[in-house]
Amino acid sequence: MKKVSSIALAALISGGALGEHSVFAENGNAVNAEIISIQTEEATNFIKYSGVISKVNKSDQSFSLTVQKPEDSLEMIFPITDEVLLLDNGTTDFLQKETLKEGTTVEVYYDKNKPMPMIYPATITPEIVVVKVEGQMGSVKIAKFDQNFLSLDNELKLNLGKETILLNEQGEVILEKDLHGKELIVFYTITTRSIPAQTPPEKIIALDNEHPEEVQQIISEDHFMKNGVKMIPIRKVSEALGFDVEWLSKTGGISVRKQNMSLHVTVGKTDYGYNRSLRYFEVVPEIKNGKTYVAEEFLEFLK
Repeated sequence: MKKVSSIALAALISGGALGEHSVFAENGNAVNAEIISIQTEEATNFIKYSGVISKVNKSDQSFSLTVQKPEDSLEMIFPITDEVLLLDNGTTDFLQKETLKEGTTVEVYYDKNKPMPMIYPATITPEIVVVKVEGQMGSVKIAKFDQNFLSLDNELKLNLGKETILLNEQGEVILEKDLHGKELIVFYTITTRSIPAQTPPEKIIALDNEHPEEVQQIISEDHFMKNGVKMIPIRKVSEALGFDVEWLSKTGGISVRKQNMSLHVTVGKTDYGYNRSLRYFEVVPEIKNGKTYVAEEFLEFLK
């Protein structure tokens, strides 16, 4: 196996390093492209790798795919376990791994927080594989969405209708309220030409939250309902997930930070800051028993 540095391998997989150039936002101000890239990455927990299955590796104990990028012949190996979601881009159906064949185009999604092996080709177990069948209409977007179903990268707005199929990872029917606070797999065929594009999605699959048991226990023991929304303690939950929390006494606000991510919440106000953007809670944060509580949807940012 040929060894390469993790930095070089990451650059190869992503298609090159970021340039130090600026782009112009709608207000005419120059914004560094690297900052935009960081914000876009935070809109999803996954890295997407697109290519063609060049080899299906089978044995009694394992099943994996070697996927090659046509443009540069770069390869990665993806072990397929029973936990990996396999989906058809056109029919939106769940698939069995036995249907995966050489020559099939796929989009493979793996957790961006997984360590990159310092070997080539890299081997990473994915979370999702989407099969792209030639001639079939349809697109897939995997991202986090706010309470108005606008993706956090501001690229796609979902207009849910009676015909939209809503499922969980197990293929069970769920309700619209069950989508909030979760990353979504969205299947759609048509969009408007607006910015952001809007679509009536055909199917949405809500991915299970992967927060540690410690956080789930905190929420189970310390929450209350307000207007049908679960309110959770912002400091206890954020600190349990490794975020730094600071109370800003002059403004009645709370700052939550971790690496490149920052959030600013103000008690009594629905609007809150997420990096350089402004977003809105369905229910205002409030202080109860000396602790600040926010809507459970806040969890979608704490990754």
